[in-house]
Amino acid sequence: FQRITTPMTYSGRFLLAVLLLVFAATGCDSTEDLPTLPPLPFPITVPDGFTAEIFADGLDLPTSIAFPPDGSNRLFVNELQSGKVRIVQSGVLLDEPFAEVETNTTGGFPVSGENGLLGIAFDPQYSDNRYVYVTYATRTDAGTFGTVARFTDVNNRGEDFTVLLDGVPSAPGHQIESLAFGPDGMLYVSTGDAFMADEVQNTDTFLGKILRMNPDGSLPSDNPFPNSFTYAYGFRNCFDLVFDDAGRLFSADNGPESDDELNRIVAGGNYGWPIELGATSAPEFIAPLRVWPEIVSPDGMVFYKGTQFPTAFRGKLFLVLFGDTFADGPSDRAKRVQVVDLDATPISFEDFAVYNFGGVGNPLDVTEGPDGSVFLSDIFQGRIFKISYQGL
Repeated sequence: FQRITTPMTYSGRFLLAVLLLVFAATGCDSTEDLPTLPPLPFPITVPDGFTAEIFADGLDLPTSIAFPPDGSNRLFVNELQSGKVRIVQSGVLLDEPFAEVETNTTGGFPVSGENGLLGIAFDPQYSDNRYVYVTYATRTDAGTFGTVARFTDVNNRGEDFTVLLDGVPSAPGHQIESLAFGPDGMLYVSTGDAFMADEVQNTDTFLGKILRMNPDGSLPSDNPFPNSFTYAYGFRNCFDLVFDDAGRLFSADNGPESDDELNRIVAGGNYGWPIELGATSAPEFIAPLRVWPEIVSPDGMVFYKGTQFPTAFRGKLFLVLFGDTFADGPSDRAKRVQVVDLDATPISFEDFAVYNFGGVGNPLDVTEGPDGSVFLSDIFQGRIFKISYQGL
C-alpha cells in the first residue's frame, strides 16, 4: 500500500484529483463511510482442494499479522492508525488490545497518509523472554518519525515498553516499514525514503535502507558500513522483509508509477534508488529478481514451512500484490497472493488466492498459522482471511 509519491500527491493510480472527486461525490472521509462490504462469505478464488473463509472481522485498518512461535494459536494484528496491537485467539478477537502506541494519525487511509503501526516480529528466544517487536511512524510537532520498540508479552498484555531505535525520518508515506529476525539473531528493519530521495545513497542516513541492529537496539560491530546501521541501501519504499530456510533475505520495493521490484538483499548492496529504478545492468547496483512494469504494489511475504498444503508448496514464497489503492472490483494483475518459486529458472509466479468481487478491499500481509493454514490481512475490509487445504 505504499503508493504516495510526494507529501501531497499519490501515484498515477490514485491521483489526488480523483480522490477528491470520489470523496466529494460519496461523502467518504473516514473508514466508517466506506462502500458497503460484499456479503459473506467473501469470494476469494483459490486452487481446487483449498477453501477461503473469514477468520476475524471488525478490525481497524489491519496491517501486519504474525503468530508467536509458541503454538498458542494467537494471531497478533497491527492496526495502522489506532496504534493497537490486537490478538485473535482461537478465532476470537479479544476486546483488550495487547498494546497501543501513539501515532497521532486519524482520518482513515489513504486520506491521511500511511503513518501508524506497521511491522511486528517475535524474538527468536520468545519462549524464554516473551519479547514482541514493532515498528511505527508517529506524527509530532517537530515532524514525523519512525520507531522500533519492544514489549514483553505477559498474559496477552504488552508490558515493559522499550524504545530501541527512534528518530527515523518519515513522511505521509515512505516511512519505517517492516522488521524481521535473521538467522544470525540480528534484527533487520526496512525504511522508505520519506520523500527525501537525495539522502538514500548516503549510508549514514536511515532513509531508503534496510537496517541491521542487535536485538537490544545497539549497533553491531560487523555491519558492512562502519558505525552505521545500514545493511543495504538504494530503496524507495520497501514493505516486508523475509528470510528463507537458507538464510537468504528478500524484500519488495514499490516504484512511483512503474517498476515495482522483488529483491534479494545482500550485505552492503546498493539497489539503485533514486539513480536507477527497475532493471539495471550497472555494475554498482544490484538488479532486482523481478520487475513489474505496471503497478502491483508487492507487500507482505512469507515462506511456507508447514505440512498441511501439498508438498509442492513447501519452501515457496507467498507474495501479496496489494494493487491499486482503494480500487473497486477485481484486478487483472494485483489484489492477489502469488506463489513464487525462487529456485526455478526463470523464477515463476503463479496465482494462488485471487480477489473476485465487486467491492472495496486490498490484501496487505500474509503469514502461516500453527496448523499450516495461510492467513491474509485486508486493510480496507478490516478482516483476516484463512486459507486451508481440504484435499482433492
